[in-house]
Amino acid sequence: MNRTADPQVWVIVAAAGESRRMGLPEGESKQFLLLAGEPIISHSVRRLSVIEQVAGIVVVLHPSHVVRFAGLSEAAEYGKPVLIAEGGLERSDSVRAGLSVIPAEAELIAVHDGARPLFSRHVFLDCLVALEADGADGAVPAMAVVDTLKRADGDNRVLSTVDRRELWAVQTPQVFKAAALRAAYARADVSGATDDAGVLERAGATVVVVPSTVANVKITTPADLPLAGALLSWETEADV
Repeated sequence: MNRTADPQVWVIVAAAGESRRMGLPEGESKQFLLLAGEPIISHSVRRLSVIEQVAGIVVVLHPSHVVRFAGLSEAAEYGKPVLIAEGGLERSDSVRAGLSVIPAEAELIAVHDGARPLFSRHVFLDCLVALEADGADGAVPAMAVVDTLKRADGDNRVLSTVDRRELWAVQTPQVFKAAALRAAYARADVSGATDDAGVLERAGATVVVVPSTVANVKITTPADLPLAGALLSWETEADV
């Protein structure tokens, strides 16, 4: 498959969360914390914008952050359309908001966590290939679980060891056939889903995992920021 002939992809960047685990002052968002002197969200959007197959990006934000990001976006000149939508209470509400502004003719739609600024462009392209080769409705980057897993009760007493042989830790950007993603989100029972592949799974769609890299960290707690900074420095010597 010739990657340059892939259908064009629109990307929804989900960035409307409240960042409670970062311990930030009320009204602040981890998306605007600086990583190597630039807001985390800017890293994510710019990395998407330079991928040839990406036709446009929709950044979904908390309403209070729309003006702030609009200023960043205007100054950055990403070279691709970067639209803004206001998010909702749940992730599913935010993705629906993003879907509402993506052009109807889009063939593929990816959904990405704004707080994952270090995803691999090679893995993104591998997801596009997997969609075509496997005839799937969705392709998601993931890492095979290598740690031993324990199930414990509310008092932290171990109940059992979990078989990890078929377990994967899933990341983003997750790439979907647009018709399948729109159909899945047209259903009423999408609340509580922790990722968009899960929404498709509920709708009976086929999703495949694509091996990814441990560098694709999600910045969730204060300890993740220096880790991301170290990984970003490492990237200057590696082609990801």
